[in-house]
Amino acid sequence: MDIIANTGSGKGRGKQYLEIIKSALDECAVSYTVHETTAVGHGKQLAAQISEQGSDNGGERVIVALGGDGTFHEVLNGIDFSKARMGLVPAGRGNDFAIGTKAASIDPKTAIADILRGKPRLLDYIDVGDKRCINVAGTGLDVEVLLRTARAHNKITYTASLFKCLLNYKPYHVEVTVDDITTGYDCLMVGVCNGTQIGGGMRLAPIAVADDGKLDVVIMKKPKHVPTVFAMPKFVKGKHMDKPYTVHIKCERIMIETSAPIQLDGEIYYDLAFDARVAKDGLKTFARSDADEK
Repeated sequence: MDIIANTGSGKGRGKQYLEIIKSALDECAVSYTVHETTAVGHGKQLAAQISEQGSDNGGERVIVALGGDGTFHEVLNGIDFSKARMGLVPAGRGNDFAIGTKAASIDPKTAIADILRGKPRLLDYIDVGDKRCINVAGTGLDVEVLLRTARAHNKITYTASLFKCLLNYKPYHVEVTVDDITTGYDCLMVGVCNGTQIGGGMRLAPIAVADDGKLDVVIMKKPKHVPTVFAMPKFVKGKHMDKPYTVHIKCERIMIETSAPIQLDGEIYYDLAFDARVAKDGLKTFARSDADEK
């Protein structure tokens, strides 16, 4: 077993969780190698290198990603699923993918126990050009919020930054193409979702299912009769899907023409075409033990 660990994730949670799962693996006499990430993109490089090594016994190699959604994003983009299976140990601040999809327990002991149990599970992910996205790809307001949060010197949260951005944010135009039909929207943000939430609990797509072979696209237009800031609590709580300022599209592929940068799992890309496709059953991972009881 190989563990790609971002020990700086979750305000130190990554380092703490690494020690917890190492103790659990030692108790079970499971051999493992820890690879700590040291820079942005290192997780992708490590996952690619480990995948190429294959397995000693000819089976699948297990690569565990320990960190937040950014770490999951890097490992997803480096792993070769023809040679390896990806385990998830959430250790970020928000853990949006794991919480929103119930893909992995947020308790590290349970998460590593489920990986050791070895029951396979297949989930979808999103292909955006030559990049992979595990949770949500988006453009517009969410990118501005991420940029503002990254620049902040204090411990500003995603939601707090979101409300500040709304005070001066103006709608922008996108062209959305699904099934060869193109529609223009003046919107605040577009989210192409595999998971249900972003930003530490903002339920952007509460209807999304990570193994249904579909993308859930949520387009937020500017509300006509109320200030936008008054509508945001509904977005945070996931109660916006039936509102007139929300457009929901369920599809397998969508192309979005925009001059703005896009984000994949919170990582910002400036020169990536927003051409998104679902990779059905592409994410080879492990089932949660509590899922057996449902």
